[in-house]
Amino acid sequence: MGSSDQAVFEPKGESKSRISGLVRQLAWGALKLLYPPHCYLCNAPIAAEAGYICSTCYAGLPRPKPDEPECARCGGPLTAGADADLCLDCANRPWFFNEARSFGFYEAGLAELVKGLKYGGERALARELARYLLEAGEGLLARAEALTFVPLTEAKLHQRGFNQAELLARELSKLAKLPVVPALAKVRETADQTALKPQERLENVHGAFAPVGRARCERILLVDDVYTTGATAEECSRALREGGYEEVYVLTVARTRWKEASDGAQSQTQARA
Repeated sequence: MGSSDQAVFEPKGESKSRISGLVRQLAWGALKLLYPPHCYLCNAPIAAEAGYICSTCYAGLPRPKPDEPECARCGGPLTAGADADLCLDCANRPWFFNEARSFGFYEAGLAELVKGLKYGGERALARELARYLLEAGEGLLARAEALTFVPLTEAKLHQRGFNQAELLARELSKLAKLPVVPALAKVRETADQTALKPQERLENVHGAFAPVGRARCERILLVDDVYTTGATAEECSRALREGGYEEVYVLTVARTRWKEASDGAQSQTQARA
């Protein structure tokens, strides 16, 4: 038999898939040997299974104290010894969302992680932050039937290249075993919220979001990166209610911390939300 007549082994089907998987594992192992994982925040070496930050940095993330009272609606800290279960903002006005919760405060290491994802283009951080959402949103996720996210306009999406809220929602979907529904569209650009006062923020985003199609379920959870005054969450929730969703919950990685304004009313520190 001539060399041209010799049979050539070509793995097919399941065998080919196993070989490809083995090659990927070997390549990934070699990569880890050449570039061992380090903590995103302090650059200390960490195990690949540990995620993206070390245990010390995780323990130091700014979070509410376990015994710290929080608003039953928005999840913000309440003044020590407060009799009511709602903060002044939630007590003085109705909200379209039923409840909002956040993992921690938008400062120090947690702010660096959010900024790394949102502005630094570190998309892999969405996986790390989704684990925080799962931890903080256990109660909300148990009630929700689907997830959605705060959308960007087409122009903004093209400029940034991705929507950090959608990345978070899709990573959380894998952990929570809930479907992601693109239930909202942003129909107009809005001004940067950073320097705006709370009422100006509400006016800035009013009418900026619209429902997409009919409601796919009754209870939906809205995912975003940062909760500042609640203006974006409120406007998105209004649009979701218009779309037919009966209950809307909000879950964010971080929120800005309450502070006492000079006139005695509660306000929030500014953040690039």
